[in-house]
Amino acid sequence: MIKKKKVAFIIPSLEAGGAERVAVTLANKFINENEVFLLVLNKTKTMYTVDNSIQIHFLKEAYIPSVNWFIALKNNFRFIKQLIKIVRHNKIDILISFTTTANILVILSNFFIKSASYISERNNPEVYQLSLFRKISVRILYHFTDALIVQASFSKKYFQHFLKPKKIQIIPNPIDENLLSRREEYGKRDNIILTVGRLDANKNQKLLLEAFANLNTKNWRLVLVGDGVLKTEYQMLAKRLGIANKVDFIGTVSNIEDYYNSAKLFVFTSQSEGFPNALLEALSFGIPCIASDCNSGPSEMIKHTENGFLFENNNQKQLEKQMSELMENETLRLKFSSNAIQSTAKYYPDEIYKQWKSLVFQGA
Repeated sequence: MIKKKKVAFIIPSLEAGGAERVAVTLANKFINENEVFLLVLNKTKTMYTVDNSIQIHFLKEAYIPSVNWFIALKNNFRFIKQLIKIVRHNKIDILISFTTTANILVILSNFFIKSASYISERNNPEVYQLSLFRKISVRILYHFTDALIVQASFSKKYFQHFLKPKKIQIIPNPIDENLLSRREEYGKRDNIILTVGRLDANKNQKLLLEAFANLNTKNWRLVLVGDGVLKTEYQMLAKRLGIANKVDFIGTVSNIEDYYNSAKLFVFTSQSEGFPNALLEALSFGIPCIASDCNSGPSEMIKHTENGFLFENNNQKQLEKQMSELMENETLRLKFSSNAIQSTAKYYPDEIYKQWKSLVFQGA
């Protein structure tokens, strides 16, 4: 009988977040063939369903922001000490970490442990800027891991500036299995144009509001799901554009599937992306999608005119033309819907798990 490998996932918390969701999804898959641990830096409210066989260890009882560099250094030293203790005691073979903070802590700990280590960056490195100290730490320490996993080719190109290409692997995020199970058939829908994401300058919902205002939207509504620093500004913009009575600012929701199941169109206007989970989810629900052809993400999910539309970044006229065409053309909507569902099958959790399994167990 082959001895099960001991695999630990290291994440900042179990609160709602992209990295946390992906880590838990993978942990729930790895547990079928391995002994699995979740090493959580900060004890918080648990927002995800974790398999009962997975052992959870919280390294700190609560998240308290560091008020200065000395406190930060002290906290990180405690994290490293705890990681070393837990990994040694449980004889863990493989460490898989998510987010820059967890990655750095795992690499530093592993100088004393010598387990296999795989680190994962979740954000677009050119959008989410690190402090100078973290930038230097990343450039030095990331050489000492077995592999760095990113979600898109753009991120790989960034890290290739200081890492060997063979050390960087592209594995996209899996679709949320629980979310996917709530998908309904794309059929008769209300005239709703949906967008999902933080309300900020990078997500660029301003472009969508202005495009919507220029179209014949007599029987259509625009629904924005998500909160952010520009919510009030966007609400005022909707009033100035004369569309406030046709636009719904929903905020953050726990039942996003209800919005995916009711929308006739989905529009994604980001100026830059890493891996756009909301766009992937919309495609997987069979919603005809229009997305900006920004530096990374949408063009890896959408084949223009086959399973959706791509428009030139910030090109409002092109966006308006594509929105108008899909609003009026049911045949095209049904084509995009069917092709979108087929195109996202490669992002199903079992398929993504196979890629991770192949990577971390190569030669094992």
